[in-house]
Amino acid sequence: MTEIFNEVSRSIEDGLNSVMNRPDIVVLNLLALLVLVFFVRKFLWQRVTDYLETRQESLTKAIDDADRERNEAKRMQEQSRADYEKMKAETTTLKDKLMQDAYRQQEELIQSAKDEVKRRMEQAERDIEFEIERANERVKESIKEVAFAAARKIVKREIDEQMHEDIISDLTKDASV
Repeated sequence: MTEIFNEVSRSIEDGLNSVMNRPDIVVLNLLALLVLVFFVRKFLWQRVTDYLETRQESLTKAIDDADRERNEAKRMQEQSRADYEKMKAETTTLKDKLMQDAYRQQEELIQSAKDEVKRRMEQAERDIEFEIERANERVKESIKEVAFAAARKIVKREIDEQMHEDIISDLTKDASV
């Protein structure tokens, strides 16, 4: 490793010494450099600067476009988030409203069913009372028929009037029970 370092150091010293020992090479190198600078400046400099300016403009435009698109994406993301939150709130509100409507309809159905049961019970009670009255009327009619039949038989046997009234009153008492 030391040998390599020594060799590199010697090469650098030889190069520096050659420049110091031969000034004509230095002057020739300076002239070549000036010619190169003049040539580049005269023929290539405008093209290079135009290219660099065009490249810089396109990069600036690309950066501006990227910033604009990033800002647009942020705005759209915020808008999407706001829309999502709004939809979520509307969905929750709609769900709550639908639940309330369902409970209200359920209560209405229950109340309607209760009212229908009550109405049918009252109708059944009226029907039962009506049937009882009809049965009582039929029993009374039967009793009357029996009373008339008994009265006919009594009349046929010629029972006195007091006995006839007793029999009818007994029959009507039984009929009214």
